[in-house]
Formats: sequence, structure tokens, C-alpha cells
Amino acid sequence: MSAAGSANGDGARAARAPRASVLIPVYNSEETLDRCIRSAMRQSLRDIEILVADDASTDGSFSVARALAEGDARIRVLQLAHNGGKPRAMNIMMGEARGDWVAVLDADDAFVETRLERLIAAAEFHGVDMAADNQFYIDAGLKEGGADGTVLRLAFDPACGERLITLSDLVAEADSFGDFDFGLLKPVIRRRFVAEHRLAYHEASRLAEDFTYLMNYLVAGGRLVLCAEAFYRWTMPFGTVSRRWTTTGAGAWRYDYRAALAANAHFIDRMTQAGHPEVVRMLQRRGRQYRAMIPYLDAQRLAAQRRFLGAAALIGTHPVCWGLLGRRVAGRLRRAIGTAQTLRA
Repeated sequence: MSAAGSANGDGARAARAPRASVLIPVYNSEETLDRCIRSAMRQSLRDIEILVADDASTDGSFSVARALAEGDARIRVLQLAHNGGKPRAMNIMMGEARGDWVAVLDADDAFVETRLERLIAAAEFHGVDMAADNQFYIDAGLKEGGADGTVLRLAFDPACGERLITLSDLVAEADSFGDFDFGLLKPVIRRRFVAEHRLAYHEASRLAEDFTYLMNYLVAGGRLVLCAEAFYRWTMPFGTVSRRWTTTGAGAWRYDYRAALAANAHFIDRMTQAGHPEVVRMLQRRGRQYRAMIPYLDAQRLAAQRRFLGAAALIGTHPVCWGLLGRRVAGRLRRAIGTAQTLRA
């Protein structure tokens, strides 16, 4: 692992902790990384550091990050020797972070300029150690909305207002099949809480790692304030209108539900031993959803290869995914109607 940054900037950081650390895990995101990092650089909260962990990218991601670091002493770039996935990159950056607060920013996403200032203020006002916000859902395949695509919708209805989220709320509302799932939140967390409770990402996870991190935070007694206003621009990996995958990260077919199912089983065992039966039931429900996704995505891959009979046979012989297929078709029609109305407005 190597680091690139300003010596003067490192000295200043050693003397006084910044208000916040922005953690950006990167893998093959050359196309979007400049926009991503600059959105952190433009934050109204200036007293920050920006850590970028290049996870052994094979494109020009590291060069993009290093060039920006040369012009801004707040940026530090870590070049990881081998690809270990987002959870490992996050754990490494969390160990390097010096900010009072830590925020995750995925390499194909972007912050609204006031995000850190607003979320930290909300967390401190409510006396909690984590804050998250609504999100703009971006279809990168539709360029009518600018260089980063078109906003299709918000993650959730802002009419719900600002609210506190507890473990009970997570258990009641978490649904990986829903229009919005808590696992998609990109929180800001107080670093002291992370250290005191030894929170870490599960490094064997290649999917739903943000969800299990949030779950562990709430199990540890943390509370989350969820802001109804959107300050995070989330690029949908697969555009529901453009019908295109983004080209960053692992590209198409990045959803590894087999790995997610294995990680889910790990946490079922862990929460059973810890005496959280309500969390176990939630994880069991998610496990059933993951099992339904496996043949569904396998059939999609066959269809993409124009092997339609094989795809139909796979769906037909796996009743576990029939309900999912029906919901996806209905949801696609509903979103298409809603998006058409939005684009006409």
C-alpha cells in the first residue's frame, strides 16, 4: 500500500484532527472519479480530509486521484496492492481517518455541496452518532440531465420528514426487494463510536456490506437520524429507463447474491449467539430474498446472451423467484409511467 499527498497537509492533519473524513473506495472508476472527488472538495464544510483507496484498479483511477491530490493538501490517496473489495478498502481507510466524523462516498456518486455540514449538524442536534439522508437516483445512461445523467426520483418520500431510526425500525422496514432499502444509505458516523464499539465492514461481503455495517451499528446501541432532504447523488448501477449498466467498478452483473447469501448466514449465526432473535428473523427474510435473486439474475444473464429458452426454463424450474418476477414487471411498469410523467414536467 502506498500513499500520495502533500507533506505539509499531512503535518497539519497530525497537529489537529479535521472535522470530517470522506472515504472514497475506488475500483475501475476512472470515468466518474474526478466528479466524485471534486464534489467532496467543494463541500461547504472546508475542514475535511479526503481519503481515496484505489483497490488495485486496472484503469487510470489512481492517476486521476493522484492528480487531484497534488492540487489539494486535504486529499490522501492509498494504492492497495491487491483487489480486496469495498469492505477491505473501507476498513483500511477507517484506520487511517482522523476526522471527528467519517462519511462514505462511492466512486461513481457525488455529494451536494452542503451535505457534510447539514448531516453533521443534524446528528449533533439530535445527539446521535450517525446521520444519513434522502438520495437522488441517477440514471447515468440518460444524459439529458447533465454529464452525470438524469435524476429519475428520490429514494423515499420526503413527506415522512426527519426521523430517528432505531434497530426496531431496521427490523420492521428493511426490504431488499423494496423501492428503497436501508442498505443503500450512505451515512456519516462519529469516528469515536466506531473506535469504542470496534465497528468494521465484513470483508467477505461483496454485496449488502453497507446494510450489515448499519445493522451492527444499531445492534451496538447506536441511533440514526434520517434526513428527508436529498444531499447524495446515487448513480444506479443499472438504469431503469436507459436499460444500461454503468461502466464503473465491476461493470455489468456486479450483484453477487451467492456471496451475499454466505455473508448473511454468517450474521445469522452471529446474531443468534448474541441473542437478537428479531434481527435473526429479519436476516432470514433477507436470505430468502437473496435465494430468489440467484436464479433470477442467472436467467437475465442467459437472456442477455439471447438464450431465451434457457432463461425461461431456469425461471420455470425455480418457483422461489416467481413472485420476484411478478413484482419486478409490475414495478417496472409503475416506474416507467412515473418517469415519463417526470420527464414531461
